[in-house]
Amino acid sequence: MLVFLIGFMGAGKTTLGSALAKELGWNFVDLDREIERHSGCSVPELFARSEEPGFRKIEQEVLYDVVRRFQDPVSEIKDGVIACGGGTPCFKQNLAFMKENGFVVYLEVAPDILCERILNAPANVRPLIPAGNPAQLLEYIREMLAQRSSCYGAAHWKC
Repeated sequence: MLVFLIGFMGAGKTTLGSALAKELGWNFVDLDREIERHSGCSVPELFARSEEPGFRKIEQEVLYDVVRRFQDPVSEIKDGVIACGGGTPCFKQNLAFMKENGFVVYLEVAPDILCERILNAPANVRPLIPAGNPAQLLEYIREMLAQRSSCYGAAHWKC
């Protein structure tokens, strides 16, 4: 079984996903780390080099590849938790693909908490975050959550 964790950046997908996989004795995959391994550069560098459309294409390729590895008939690794990037389910047919191949969980976090977490994160880790003050960041988060609400809301389960 595959469990896909989705939600906005800073929602805790990597932290929770890693802990959940450990508790279940499953494998854990952070999709952003897989993208970095695949591309040979960091996600922010890849965004700068390829811009968002190029990044989303690579992201989809890596997502499909990760799922195929779990589904490989000769692989003994069948169960896993996959922490997806904040935009992963909202582009191309990624959400439908995830729902067909596993259980999708939306980690819903209030905008003010996301803002605080993002402001406290190391610099240059979140490529789509606008430079500016906390009020601008909070407004950006609210706008992005509104844009992505139908996508996130289509998960199998939210918590």
